[in-house]
Parts: sequence; structure tokens; C-alpha cells
Amino acid sequence: MRTAALTALCVFLTTCQTIFADQVDPSQPALRKPEDLVLSHDGKFLLTANRGTGTISVVDRGEQKTVSEWKVGDSIVDLLPLSAGRFLALDAARNEAILLAQNQADLKVISRVEVPYSPVKSDVSPDGQQLAVSCLWPRKLVSLSLVGDQLRLEGELVLPFAPRVVLFVPDGNSILVADNFGGKLAIVDPDKWTMIHKREFPAHNIRAMALSPDGQKLLLAHQLLNSRAVTNENDIHWGLVMSNELRWVPLNQVLDPKADFYRSGFMHPIGEPGKGGGDPTDIAVIDDDQAIVTMGGTSQVGLGKHEAFGLYRVSVGQHPTAVVVSPEKDLAYVANGFEDSISLVDIAKAKTVGKISLGPTREANQIEQGERLFFNARLSMEGWMSCHSCHTDGHTNGLSSDNLSDYSYGAPKRILSLLDKADTAPFSWLAANETLEAQIHSSIEKTMHGRKLSDQETAALASYVASLKLPPPIDRLQSTHDETAVSHGRQIFLRNNCIKCHAPPSYTSPEVYDVGLDDEEKNRQFNPPSLRGVGHRDTFFHDARATSLRDVFDVHGHQLAVKLSDKQLDDLISFLKSL
Repeated sequence: MRTAALTALCVFLTTCQTIFADQVDPSQPALRKPEDLVLSHDGKFLLTANRGTGTISVVDRGEQKTVSEWKVGDSIVDLLPLSAGRFLALDAARNEAILLAQNQADLKVISRVEVPYSPVKSDVSPDGQQLAVSCLWPRKLVSLSLVGDQLRLEGELVLPFAPRVVLFVPDGNSILVADNFGGKLAIVDPDKWTMIHKREFPAHNIRAMALSPDGQKLLLAHQLLNSRAVTNENDIHWGLVMSNELRWVPLNQVLDPKADFYRSGFMHPIGEPGKGGGDPTDIAVIDDDQAIVTMGGTSQVGLGKHEAFGLYRVSVGQHPTAVVVSPEKDLAYVANGFEDSISLVDIAKAKTVGKISLGPTREANQIEQGERLFFNARLSMEGWMSCHSCHTDGHTNGLSSDNLSDYSYGAPKRILSLLDKADTAPFSWLAANETLEAQIHSSIEKTMHGRKLSDQETAALASYVASLKLPPPIDRLQSTHDETAVSHGRQIFLRNNCIKCHAPPSYTSPEVYDVGLDDEEKNRQFNPPSLRGVGHRDTFFHDARATSLRDVFDVHGHQLAVKLSDKQLDDLISFLKSL
């Protein structure tokens, strides 16, 4: 009896530790890194999702000060207002969706549910009964139900791309899901939990979507890389290499697979010659014809009206990540991700009129200093792009860039992932740089035409890049791992001498090889990219000519000594997806 009682007590205590939020002292130095920002139902409070500390800060709008801070997880990246006083939070480190209740300055956790790896964004159906959560690396969209005080996992949908922003349309009959890296949109049936169709348009880094109040227009914030522009000062200056856009498109044409919504819409350029607007991060709609967009890379926001050229630009804090508009429509509140603060922007005057501190900050370590540089578009000429612009979240946007990495213009090269790259020297397609530091100098000073970095800045950026780790293999994340197929595929890999270029454990080698594929400047010798994490890529080869692993072999016959049967090729691909 005593043993049973003790066990029950332990379970109760463990549950209490899991469920209840702990209040922390907001006056203690920390790097909170606010990633999201929402208004309370009554409009009296602002709540920030703090990626760096796993806390949520509660800010009194009237008093303009932080009144409490609550530890609810390890890395809170998203907050979603639900019914009065309730919110959904996503913990990217614990892989949890958390139901919260807020009462003035108090916050408590009602329930938690485990979700697939790397949840990033969420939305709620118009009736408040269904929640959609995007999980980045497994390429999954998750359906949750809210029954009383409990969250329940109802279904998972594997998508053909890695999702980020999700948005229910006003009638609740469709969900829009945006690609985290490229320019794809999925339209999902929320009842059948299936993808109805997929749209694609020229874009990458789709970081935000919003609807106009009348529900007629969809707003998207994204970037656009032109592989046919060259990374010289002229093309960068005119916004030809990397453009940043706030796009308004008719919602009904987005939902119609036959309609060309891209041409039918209106585009606000976020940037102009001499003044780029690198890395848009969020959108807040003010009314049917006016919106505000945050520029994470230049520490600014832009205010614009539909079909009015240009944006009124306003400086805010370091790396704005999220923005909301006051119920009165007079102020915009902007979360500053690298400053632990909220800027107040007067909408009518297009002017920053105040700042609310979330609490004192501690000193950033070398990796954290490098993170700030990685997302800083002001390292580039005129602020058009940051490292993150091409290497989205440290990975790749899958596109090609015509820079001097091959010592020439005219042959755009596929942008490589930076995840787990520290031990894969030399770097670049031609193995031109022996160290990360040398590669960083080349990228900032020759590709981005930015200023010369100090030794301290270079070391910080190199430390940050070296800290970027791959997610688990795609077959593990999607529960498709077949050990028999992987083992057989490994033998095929070895028999075909693939290890000559892709040698374990890094699955690359330091030399350049003739791979039998010319680029547009007739180069044939390239350094082989590491195959670790290859299942998380959508394009392959130096020019991105292959768009699936099967095409690498079936269409382009890549370096196989013998022709493989369909089963052998399936097994080889299974092995590659396990890396």
C-alpha cells in the first residue's frame, strides 16, 4: 500500500511539474529572443513567445511595462490567441503544443500534447474547434482538437515540402500552408485532412501570411532570388539579385488551381535602390487597404497601402520578428528578437514613439553574437540580404545564385545547406576555401558586397555556423525507416564506389571530381556536397537540375557503375534518406 501511494504521489508531482507554469523574475538578465507577439482577448496585455528562455512575458499595454514572466517550456516560438483568455503555445525544443490560460498578469498551463519534431506555426479554425500546427523537418501538418480543457492529436499529413506558416481561410473549408524554404503553397482540406492541390510561385522565405479584414485578399511577405542576376554592385543596388516583397493577392484566385494569382496581385517592394529591406519576417493588417511588415534584417518596419507604391519605413529595435496592431488602430507593437523589447510605432505618424523592455539582457556569447550577424542584412550592400536570405534557418532555399564562388559569372550554382558543415572542408562548389572563416569573408565581401568583417565578427559567425546541426534523418521523422532496405542500399552504395567522392563519416571528400555534368561555363569538376541530411533537400547537383533523389539516378544517371533495378534504386534511396 505504501509503495502504491508513493508511486501515485510521484505521478502527481510529475504531472504538476509538467502542467503548471513557473513564474520567473523578469528583472533577471536573460536573452529571451522574443519570436512571436500577440494581444490578449481584452486588448489590455501583450504576450511574447520567448525562443531563448522558453518563457512568456506579459506586458501591460496601459502601463507600458512587463508585469510578469512565466516559464512554460524550453523554446517558445509561436503564440496563438484562442477563446477569451486562452492561447496555444508551441515549444520547438520539447515538441509540444501547450494550452494556456491568462488572467491579467497570471498565466497557467492547462494541458500539453506532444507533436512531431520541430513545431513552428499554428492557426485555429473559425469555429475554434480545430488547430493546425506545422512541423518543419518532418514536413508534417498536424491536426489538433480542443475538447474542453484538453488538446488531442487527431491527425498528421505529410506534405511535399517543409511547412511554416499556416492559415485557415475565413469559411473554414481550406487551410493554406506555406513552404519554409521555397515558393510553394499547399491548400489542405481540414475535414479530410488531405492536400487538395499545391501552388508554386517565384518566392522563397515565405515568413508570413495574413488576410485582409474583408477576407478578400491574402498578404504574403517573402523574398525572391533571381538566379540570372549576377552578384555585382549594379545588380544588387537595383534589387535585381535579391528582392523583398509584401504581396497582396486575391484569395479566391489562390484557392483556384487554374488561376494565376501571382500576376493578378499587387506587390509592395520592400526596398529601393540604395536602401534595401532584407528579410521580411511578419505582417499585421491595419485595415482592408493598409498593412505593416517587419524587416528583420534591417531592424525596420514598413507601412504601406494597397496599390500605393512604396513603404513608409520606420526604425525599431534589433531584428524585429513579429508585429500586432492595437485594437484602436493607432499603434503597432513590434517584438525585437535580439533586443528583448517591444517598439511602439505610431501608425498615422509613421514614427517610433516608445519602447517597452522585457527585462535586462545578459551578455551574448560568441555563438549568439554570430547568430545576430547571420540575420543582419546590413552586412550586405545597402541591406538587401542577410546570410539567412539564402541559407534559410541555416539550411538552403534550394535555389541557385550566380556569384563568384566559381570565379565567374554566367553559371549559377545551387545554394548549399550550412547544417553540420563544420567538418566538411574545403568549402564551395570548387573547394575554394579551406576554412569557414575564409568562406565567410568570401560570402560577405564578394557575394554580398558588404564591408570587411573584423576578426571578432568572423570568428563569431564561424562559431554560429559550426553550431548549426542537422535534424534527424527524414525517414526517422516520417516513420518510414526500413532497416532491411537501408542495409541493402548501403551495400549498393559501397559496390558502386560512391565512397570515392562521398566518404563516411562526413559523406564528402576534399577533392574536386569530373561528374559528367557541365555548367554553363563548361566547368565539369566540382567538390561533392556532404550527403548527410540529403533527404531534407529538394534540389540536387551544382545547378539544381534534379528535383528528386530518384531523378539524380533515373534521369541523370549519376555515377552508377551498373544499371539498377527499381527495387535496388528504392533501397539506395532509402539508404540516402537515412543519412
